[in-house]
Amino acid sequence: MDFLNNINLAGNELRNAAIQNLGTAPSSPATGQIYFDTGSDTLEMWNGSAWIDLSSEGDLKSVASTTTAQLTVANGTGPNPTLAIVTGSIADGGTNLVTSDVIFDYVATIAGGLVDSVTTGNANTIAIGGTAANPTVSAVTAAVADSGAKLATGDQIHTFVTDFGYTTNVGTVTSVAVGGGLRLTGTATVTPTVSPDYTTSANIILSSTGTATADSGDSIILSDSSQQVVRTTLSAIPVASLNLVKTYIDASNLGQSVFQGGYNAATNSPNLDTTSNIAVTKGFFYAVTNAGTFFTEQVQPGDLIYADENQPANNSGNVAGKWVVVQSGQDIATAGANDGATTKGIAGFSSDSFAVTSNGFTTIKTDGVTLGTQTTGNYVKKVTVADGILGAVDAEGSTAALQLDLGNLAVGQRAKIVTANAGSGEAMGLATPAEIVGSGNAAVTHAATITANATVTHNLGTKDVIVQLYDIVTFDTVFADVDRATVNAVGISFGSTPTNSIRVLIQKVG
Repeated sequence: MDFLNNINLAGNELRNAAIQNLGTAPSSPATGQIYFDTGSDTLEMWNGSAWIDLSSEGDLKSVASTTTAQLTVANGTGPNPTLAIVTGSIADGGTNLVTSDVIFDYVATIAGGLVDSVTTGNANTIAIGGTAANPTVSAVTAAVADSGAKLATGDQIHTFVTDFGYTTNVGTVTSVAVGGGLRLTGTATVTPTVSPDYTTSANIILSSTGTATADSGDSIILSDSSQQVVRTTLSAIPVASLNLVKTYIDASNLGQSVFQGGYNAATNSPNLDTTSNIAVTKGFFYAVTNAGTFFTEQVQPGDLIYADENQPANNSGNVAGKWVVVQSGQDIATAGANDGATTKGIAGFSSDSFAVTSNGFTTIKTDGVTLGTQTTGNYVKKVTVADGILGAVDAEGSTAALQLDLGNLAVGQRAKIVTANAGSGEAMGLATPAEIVGSGNAAVTHAATITANATVTHNLGTKDVIVQLYDIVTFDTVFADVDRATVNAVGISFGSTPTNSIRVLIQKVG
């Protein structure tokens, strides 16, 4: 294959390539040209004046050791030299290398007596005895004394302290004084009694300066039936006591408004408008959260329901007259896909066209919309057309009659192109540009599959053809010698038989 220009692989690899094999050197070589000499089995390169054997330039011929006592070489002339370190024991004048383990063992076996002498830096605190080879070291101690330079043991220090009158006995209280919030009874010097003083503002329990939220585990101070001051937790206060407090609060709030939470009118939760109602007190009120009816009255979110008198639970006399409903005011009605998606509010509707439920949900009646004249189903009032289309509908109820105006099609690119029917010459049809190009290419292209050198007959009647090849398994483009032998055939030649079948694509040009 001839390449009549330089080939730039842009840093990519040249894989599975072989250098040109020649028995003699090429004549008139270019500088840098290479070939493999099959006579000498060497790789040769022309340096501009002579052929150089690349296989011998810079090759390592052999490996040898210059210090055989430390490093040995096996198979030094190749092809695979082996290097080995020579190790041995520690010895005077030894030249071999020594491992760290041998060094450790050597040092460990050295006999004692290497210490020549041991001295102390402070004779007052450290004493040296024994011999230079086996010295003994001890601390120098003495009793605690003013300006003493020696060390003192714990016992010596204890003796020193106890000599000053130190004792572990408890001392005797000679007097007692109290601060704010406490009171003292008895005598301060003999048998004093200290207790909280609840009669003064300084008492820390009664006059705390801090604030906090009470918890069930918090303690409170109170006086029991025997007038003893005791402490208990909030959670331990008897229910009877709490009921007394609740009764007092309820009595003081009787008739006042007390918010009880939300009311779902759709589900009557909590149960207010039946004879199985919950117990309520006059002044209790609820805010409507979901629309529905309260007894028979329609209520909306935001409306307020007040208890006008006390009612026990399961009151057979529970009626609407015992409640007061305060409307929050209506919104403007909105449209929605369903009942829950609409806002109920002020609106008016024609009974001829619309239906309204008791909940305020409005729908269009069947055949209920009047648009000029009564109609049903799909409705078209007027149809207008653009370029290339004839016909229109100008009146309600008319049928659209549209047709294609071929004489007025706008010039320009379209997704579909009008073409004449090849059979009759008169019938018109629509085709895409790709469909038209595909039908026109049928006479200017050819494809075939080959497995080795072959002649492909295309019958295109010209040598002006483009030939491209690809591997039908990997789909990679393949290069081969192409011989445009005749106007109707091309010859395909490979340097070696391809592994997979090759697809040959031929296209006529011009």
